[in-house]
Amino acid sequence: MVQIWYRTFQDFFSIRRLWLFPLLAGFCWFWTLTILLIRWLAVGRPQYPRQVNPWIPFISDIAARQFKPVFLIGCALTGINFFGTVFSVHHVRYSPKFYGLIDDARWRQTISLVALVAGLTAASCLTLLAIYDTDDAHVLHRHLLMGTFGGLFVSAVTTTAVWWDQIWGPAVFVGLRKWCLFNTFLVLSQFAVGIAFVILMYSGYYKSSGILEWCLTYLGAFWLASFAGYTMFREGEEVLVETVDERQPLLAPL
Repeated sequence: MVQIWYRTFQDFFSIRRLWLFPLLAGFCWFWTLTILLIRWLAVGRPQYPRQVNPWIPFISDIAARQFKPVFLIGCALTGINFFGTVFSVHHVRYSPKFYGLIDDARWRQTISLVALVAGLTAASCLTLLAIYDTDDAHVLHRHLLMGTFGGLFVSAVTTTAVWWDQIWGPAVFVGLRKWCLFNTFLVLSQFAVGIAFVILMYSGYYKSSGILEWCLTYLGAFWLASFAGYTMFREGEEVLVETVDERQPLLAPL
């Protein structure tokens, strides 16, 4: 099988530090949201001129005001580390120095490249989203928001598809399955919350949709950080392979 991914990307850096990307991405995004939320609460929960939701402002409403530099820096750092996260999660799968699945199915390696492009798109749109805020460039801001969500969705789905064999197949790598399950749970949770958010927002239930938007973005922070479990270097741990004998009944006849 052609080594599509590893032939394109070599180990040109310390692979043992890749777990920093998801942790930094989750950390930066979590505190960006938290600073904006605390600031809004601290100044008395004001309503902004273009605020559609009269109860709870959307994140873009707060980010377009005095704390725009915080949002801009937070989005830029999150975007950079998110792209690094997507690259790291797929690179460790194929690197001979990590999981070493260099002869993995061609379709998985191709989808990994799609996930990388989608991650770059999401990261770029997220950074531009902070520059062109909802006040100064409302239409462009909305397009960039859709680009961000679209890139995140494609990246999440393709990454889940690539690692699906580690969820339902034999337990091959120590400690990996629990992280794959947790990450997939967060992906499904974000999808459910996102659908509910869109339905409630366009149905005029702004208070509920505002709450769900904040829940959705905070879930995203934990989703990003969960990829650290994929990329932690498990030094000293041997590969576990489920054998036929291990699946035999304990009380099998002699």
